[in-house]
Amino acid sequence: MSPSSYSPGDILALASALRNDRTWPSLCFGTDVRPFMGGGSLIYALRFPDEVAWAFHVFAQDDTSSTADSVASLAQSQATTFTVLHESGFQRSPKLIHHDVGHNNPIKAPYLVLSWIPGTALEWTDTSPSEPQCREKIMRQVVNIQLELAECTKVASVGSSTYECLCQTVDRKIMRVVDGKEPSITIIDCLEHRALLQHAVHRSLEFEPPIYAISHEDLAARNIIVDSDYNITGLIGWTSARILPLQLAFRLPRFLATEPDSPIEPVSQLPSDIDLSTFAVQYLHPSPSLIVDRHLVRMHLASLIAGHDHPERGSLAQVMRHVHSDPDVSWQYLIIEACFTEGLAAWLSNRNWLLGGTKGQMSRLGDVPREAIGKEAEKFLAANDGIDQAVREAVLRACGT
Repeated sequence: MSPSSYSPGDILALASALRNDRTWPSLCFGTDVRPFMGGGSLIYALRFPDEVAWAFHVFAQDDTSSTADSVASLAQSQATTFTVLHESGFQRSPKLIHHDVGHNNPIKAPYLVLSWIPGTALEWTDTSPSEPQCREKIMRQVVNIQLELAECTKVASVGSSTYECLCQTVDRKIMRVVDGKEPSITIIDCLEHRALLQHAVHRSLEFEPPIYAISHEDLAARNIIVDSDYNITGLIGWTSARILPLQLAFRLPRFLATEPDSPIEPVSQLPSDIDLSTFAVQYLHPSPSLIVDRHLVRMHLASLIAGHDHPERGSLAQVMRHVHSDPDVSWQYLIIEACFTEGLAAWLSNRNWLLGGTKGQMSRLGDVPREAIGKEAEKFLAANDGIDQAVREAVLRACGT
């Protein structure tokens, strides 16, 4: 991504024009030399003489797959997200100050102007922060923010259940596989994934009608902004935010999950003598620090459930605690995340979906049963009756029928 039709001076002039007093800002945090990158945009940090700070996101076409329409669509999607968050009363996201998703403007590119979240990105490892009270403080705040987000944005929907929502996501992958747009996975991979989804969701947490809420979807430490006393001042990185069934919105935050650094990798990177069951057990077992962190989350949720001063939040806390307390929560997180993250389904499939590290009956499966794959093919064809004949034939062929 490279700015070709504008200069930093153009951005400063446009920002000045958006202010009633027409004051001129300055670029800060080194973005005069190198803008930040994230969410498909170049991000310039601006500060005005009165210390008001803005984040100026410019959505520039890259030299590969993006088009003017796709860039405009991405900018509009993010503008809509911030508008909905503001109108819902949620207080922890940047505020949308101005946006233009067209190209007929002074910088000839779609842009968003957001308020700047003060502070620095949270540094979170097994050893940092080292003080237990600081880690507990962060855990409590993250839980409260997730519950607040759900409370502000939840809606009863005529849409699909959690299980159906995930199946539909995998079904769209099957169609992309047939079209040659998902080269890392096969139709059988998708059908195996589909068969495992029933073990990744909690049927007891399905509501009628279904309850949906906005999920941040990238709650990693880098997107959690804190001050020097570990007070969370806000969340950034809302590019992947979407409306999801409640229990999906309440899955593990990314910084409390176990996931590969880069799931997009060739099969050849796996050692030939690897024991997949041993690998799965070791991979899914959280570190001692992560065990403590997750325990702190559950303890805080329990205190919210026991309290009586905020019954609605206590009810939401019950759902989140149920999700977080499952013995297979690490595995469930990965199976669900593989519906949305490129390359993760292939990574899991190459490791037998980490079944050997799960608890209960799944750990004894060894592989996804062949009959289960056939049943999922039948379900896929029944649920997508109007699909192209080429897709239907490809699925039947993959199953040997």
